[in-house]
Amino acid sequence: MTRAELCTGALLFLLAFAAAPIRADSATAQFAGAQLAFAEAALARAGEARLRGDYRLAGRLAAQAELDARLAWPMSRTEGVRRAAAQIARAAALLRTQAVALAQRVAPPALHVDASEQR
Repeated sequence: MTRAELCTGALLFLLAFAAAPIRADSATAQFAGAQLAFAEAALARAGEARLRGDYRLAGRLAAQAELDARLAWPMSRTEGVRRAAAQIARAAALLRTQAVALAQRVAPPALHVDASEQR
């Protein structure tokens, strides 16, 4: 397995875990704000990476921000935290989609060397 396949598999596992319902009790609710702060920080770093033209990094950071926001939402009982988590998740998903598209558009073409040219 390549590193990309492992990362993709890990991300899918985490997204599946994030989709599972988490009961917002005092043990998890106390960490919802910190989880949301992680999401906000990752989204900010993703935006900065996009502005620098580092679209691959922007996509990875946006995916992390989306995951963190999706985790924060069910951890909280507070409507304000849940609303902020949903907004960050939407913004991160949009940024991730844009970054992936931009990364594909600016990716250098694959180097193809003809065997007859190697003599």
